[in-house]
Amino acid sequence: MSSPRGTYRMVSAPRRWIGDLVALSRSIPIAALEHRLRLTPVIVAREALPQPRPSWVALFLKAFSLVARRRACLRHAYFNFPWPHIYEHPFNVAAITVERDWKDEQAIFFAMLSKPETMGLMDVHEFLRRLKTDPIESVPTFTLLLRSCYLPLPFRRLLWRYYYSLSGPRRANRMGTFAINGGSRFPIRPVTTTGAIGLTLYFGLFDDDGSTDVCLTFDHRVMDGGEVVRTLDELESVLNTDIVIELNALAAARTEAATAIG
Repeated sequence: MSSPRGTYRMVSAPRRWIGDLVALSRSIPIAALEHRLRLTPVIVAREALPQPRPSWVALFLKAFSLVARRRACLRHAYFNFPWPHIYEHPFNVAAITVERDWKDEQAIFFAMLSKPETMGLMDVHEFLRRLKTDPIESVPTFTLLLRSCYLPLPFRRLLWRYYYSLSGPRRANRMGTFAINGGSRFPIRPVTTTGAIGLTLYFGLFDDDGSTDVCLTFDHRVMDGGEVVRTLDELESVLNTDIVIELNALAAARTEAATAIG
């Protein structure tokens, strides 16, 4: 009696662009540092805000953008062509990872948000919500990924290299100055990174004492560990001050509006 045989399947579109991203990131010397943040003030302020509340991804994204606006090194990118040099982008572009159901597969898509540091928390939250709920075909960066994945592999790899290697503004606008990955129901502690963006912030679950472990991966050619630790310390401070102030102001505005209506 013959043994059962498995099934061969075509590599899906999402697996193709993840493969392209992995291939691109192999040449980047990525390091990672983990830091514990104590965020009781921002937790209390968020819970005191009536629904709808900004998501934790929105809070971390806005806070990190404020830190990166002050720390220019967080907007740096390394280029080795035509000679080794550092490019500094004038503003933040956040690369956001979104999981969507596409053709019965949980697929990872990417979207860019320019200048999130200038936006209100609820505006950031609404942008993220639309990425999760709007039709995939209505999001330009999603459709660009879907179209590019049907190119032959050599052309896809050249396209990624074109966006990554030749122009600082093009890399920032198409691939982001930093990425954020969090808001999961599970702890996030990356062992490896598959992103072509050296700077990626990960966060996961909160403990009962209001603390959480965050991880920042970074390109060691651009910065060292000491700068990363100072960045994460400042991130904690911004979350517990600037973001708390904005949450309180939002709560006060809603209370005033409700009083006026009543």
